[in-house]
Amino acid sequence: MILHIEDSPNHPSIQLPHFPTRMQAVIWRNWGLVPLTNIAKVLGATEAQITEVAAELGLEEQQVNNETKWLERGYITIIRANWHLLPVQQLLQLLEWTEEKLAFTLKEDDFLWIKLGSVKPWTETVRYKELTLEERDWTRWIKETIAEKFGKQKENEAADFGRREQPFDFLNQYKQAVASVRIPFRKPLSGEVSLKAPWMIMLPYETALLQSASERFVREHEQIWGSKWMISEDAGSAHAADEGEDSSEKNIMRISIVPDDTRLAESHTISVTPTNISIIAVDEVGAMRGLQWLSKQMSQSGLPYIVTGEYRRDSKFETRIIYSYGALFGDPLLEPELDPYPDELLERLSDMGINGVWLQSVLYSLVPWEAAPQLSVGWEKRIDGLRNLVQRAEKYGIGVFLYCNEPRSMLEAFFADKPDWKGHTEDDGQAMLCTSHPDVQKLLSGAISRLFSEVPELAGLITITMSENWTHCYSRAVGGRTNCPRCSLRTSGEVTAEVNRLIAEGVFREKPDARILCWTWGWSGHWGWSEGDYSRAIEALPDNVFVMCTSEEALPTNIAGIPNQVIDYSMSNVGPGEKAQRMWRMAKERGLRGAAKVQFNNTWECSAVPFLPVFPLLEEHLANLKESGVSALMLSWTLGSYPSLNLELAAEYYWETDTKVEGGDKKGVQNLLQGKFGRAAGQKIGDASIAFSRAFREFPFDLNVLYVAPQNYGPANLLHLEPTGNTASMLGFPYDDLEGWRGNYPKPVFARQFKKLSEGWKEGVRLLEKARKLTPAEAKNDFANLMTAANAAYLHFYSTYLQISFIMARNQYLTSKRDEMKLRNCRKLMDIVQKESDNVRQLYHLVISDSKVGFEASNQYYYTVQDLKEKELNCRFIMERLRKAEGKMLTDKEKPIML
Repeated sequence: MILHIEDSPNHPSIQLPHFPTRMQAVIWRNWGLVPLTNIAKVLGATEAQITEVAAELGLEEQQVNNETKWLERGYITIIRANWHLLPVQQLLQLLEWTEEKLAFTLKEDDFLWIKLGSVKPWTETVRYKELTLEERDWTRWIKETIAEKFGKQKENEAADFGRREQPFDFLNQYKQAVASVRIPFRKPLSGEVSLKAPWMIMLPYETALLQSASERFVREHEQIWGSKWMISEDAGSAHAADEGEDSSEKNIMRISIVPDDTRLAESHTISVTPTNISIIAVDEVGAMRGLQWLSKQMSQSGLPYIVTGEYRRDSKFETRIIYSYGALFGDPLLEPELDPYPDELLERLSDMGINGVWLQSVLYSLVPWEAAPQLSVGWEKRIDGLRNLVQRAEKYGIGVFLYCNEPRSMLEAFFADKPDWKGHTEDDGQAMLCTSHPDVQKLLSGAISRLFSEVPELAGLITITMSENWTHCYSRAVGGRTNCPRCSLRTSGEVTAEVNRLIAEGVFREKPDARILCWTWGWSGHWGWSEGDYSRAIEALPDNVFVMCTSEEALPTNIAGIPNQVIDYSMSNVGPGEKAQRMWRMAKERGLRGAAKVQFNNTWECSAVPFLPVFPLLEEHLANLKESGVSALMLSWTLGSYPSLNLELAAEYYWETDTKVEGGDKKGVQNLLQGKFGRAAGQKIGDASIAFSRAFREFPFDLNVLYVAPQNYGPANLLHLEPTGNTASMLGFPYDDLEGWRGNYPKPVFARQFKKLSEGWKEGVRLLEKARKLTPAEAKNDFANLMTAANAAYLHFYSTYLQISFIMARNQYLTSKRDEMKLRNCRKLMDIVQKESDNVRQLYHLVISDSKVGFEASNQYYYTVQDLKEKELNCRFIMERLRKAEGKMLTDKEKPIML
């Protein structure tokens, strides 16, 4: 664990010449995010003095209680905003954190230390001081600039564009509004059964799941169609289903649970007659899926009628796991009030066919760890939180999985009294718990067993054995080389398979039917793996686990004639790739099930929007997976979990439907869009999505582009008229590192691809706008979400193109020897800066209207309203300098030549 963070004198902080003083930059960036008292203490000032400086800068009055949310849920955004502003001690004072808490967060909050560049830049202590006359003039210019750009523009336009949402408001918007009572626009046709009249749901027995699912169905049906159904227990229903008996009573929906080993979990059959409906399911969750299907049919048709016939629906992907859109990553169970999965979200995910959710976990924080008890402080509270979540999720047919990246590395001091446990060591003072040692094996497997004895209802684990975290002795050994004296005598694949075996044995001792997804992320040549290692590792895995591969990993690409391959996730390149399919075949030969790690909402190609509406690409991927034989899906990493249109579309592919009804249970993009938005609007939206998908295929995919190029920050990333010399960090600071951004794409090609992407995406936005007036009132909110996501994605792509162009033109401007060339590049820079300024204002308008824009769970908000306003100051400052330079060049050009 990193225990001591220091400012590095060898890494100076970024200069911010658009602010008169660094003190003002601190106030600006923390205004509305951190309590006024904290800012005052850090700067050694009174609250009145800080308020006065803020007013002079044109900052608005802080929102009451909003700072609490930021400190609880937006601390990564705060840390990132101050990383180049405050030294470590002042940062701790600002957050009111201990050094130990900062160290834990940097290590365990999704590799935050790596995202921040693995270094703390050097910054001087910042204190309050009175402004000089020159600084006050400059400050007045800032206030006027902000008022001009973001203040009241028209008489009917409120100041701040009439902000409709505050940051994190999306946390209260998971429950979708249910339409008020509708009157059917026609009577039922021949062969249609009306559910408008009251019916009786007969349950085989009463459980939390069956009761909850039935009550939700009844409640929503009454809200939409105005008829209140009844629920009753019918102990004879299972027998009736077995005997094939029909009830003579009318308007009865009978639910029966009939286990069937020949069908996957959740499979069910719905039979509709003029007087009765039966749902016969292999398990309780399958019965709930039958009720959800009935609701969906009525919703899509806009009528409370169901066509008579039999609908057999067999699960295609029995496990479908996703992350929470708003969960804290680092330690999500310690504070119950920061619930990662509120009931409203669980209900929404369940309606979209999700049956599993996952959480980050650190084993020694969840169970008492005899090797170092001090690391387990608070484990009882975390376990209580986990039990509560498991019980609540069960009511929605959702199981809880933990992300298992074990055993964690320790500081070398940990091994003082147990030197034999020490494995691979690193220069930063970390050492691995060697999993080849019998005592470590016992410790790991025993702790896993204790976890499942404490929470036996846990659905399972997602194991990852090669990752950014050091765990076993090969976990990050580049080229497959380790300095562990024991593990160096074994192969990486052998050690990795053994770690999975130890974990599985610990789980299965307590819960034999738990699902364990062994993720093969990092099983690659970079870490020293050969083709033979894959097969040997899979052969050595324990029985009854899933082999999970990132679907599109190693998929060959050829964007703009540049050969490459997908590493990590992509939506612009459709999987599965040959590597994943090959490993799934190996798993099948071994008698193991396959699982696909996919991203159906977004990827790091643009994660600042909740979803990318590239429906044809998603549908293509789903069709390909259908043929792959996998039976489980991990639908997201920390990004890509918003309950969106994309997930609604994906849900249509989770079941194989054998229906005796002509045209029954249709699926596909157009069916979904027309059912939700009406035929005319649905067609236009479909056309727009085709354009988005075509444009997205132009994304210049490369691992560097994915993680360090600015498409996730878009217009919020500052421009720099002088090169900073800083190296872009993984999803943290793009800086102006074009060499790092572009991966293996030549600069002109890189720029051209983002231009093609943004121009094609803009055409999709134009087509999408045509659907606005055609969208019915009940779908306006869904359309607004779709429009915002599409517009925001465009601004991020287009801004990335502009930033690439800016750096290329800037470098030419700074190195030009000929006056004509320098003047041309100066004017090109001015044009780019103006366009980027326009992007800022448009994105600002989206941000204040939709709290989801700019948010991603593990990075929190990539930018704030203040960041966008600062970018405008940055653009204006650069523009003024360029105008002065242009004027000087024109003046010099007109000067007479001295003989």
